[in-house]
Amino acid sequence: MQRLTKAILLLLITSFVGVAEAQLTIYHTPAQYQAGGGEDVGDFVDIVPVMGQYNLSLLRDGEKHRVRCKDIWGFSYKGVLFRITEEGHLPVRLMTKGALCYYENGFAHLVMQRDGTELESFDVGNRSYLSRHLEGEVVPAVFKEGDTRSSSARFRQAHQQFEPLFQCIGDRDDLEHTRQCVVDFEVALEGR
Repeated sequence: MQRLTKAILLLLITSFVGVAEAQLTIYHTPAQYQAGGGEDVGDFVDIVPVMGQYNLSLLRDGEKHRVRCKDIWGFSYKGVLFRITEEGHLPVRLMTKGALCYYENGFAHLVMQRDGTELESFDVGNRSYLSRHLEGEVVPAVFKEGDTRSSSARFRQAHQQFEPLFQCIGDRDDLEHTRQCVVDFEVALEGR
């Protein structure tokens, strides 16, 4: 009887661990994400550089493995969507989807979600990013006057209808300021 109780307990623990590990789903295309597809690859452990490329370090069935960020369009971790930037293949977390998509640094958000913390620092990437829509190129939300060469400048030129937002954000890589600009811009659009 005691053996049966231990066996049932072990089965329950194993089942729970299997469910807990299936927290990260990768998407190779935006269509795969929008169709609710994707590949469950295990539980997020960390994001690590390997030969100059960032990799998601994962744990699945007790085995560690990696997924190169440059090989995927994005992923969901604990139900939150992260995109991969074309420049540098960095993860960014989708914060809002409206007239534009607004993202924040994925390194910080991954650690906050993994560790259950509310504040985290990061050493790579910018604080904020934008894209026109989920399928669009993700660019840093830093818009310096006179800049004509950066991906942010090209984005600004291609989407001049959002000039008030770009002017509000400016060249300040300041998270709170950028968040407020995005919120104010979306509210103004709703009032039209």
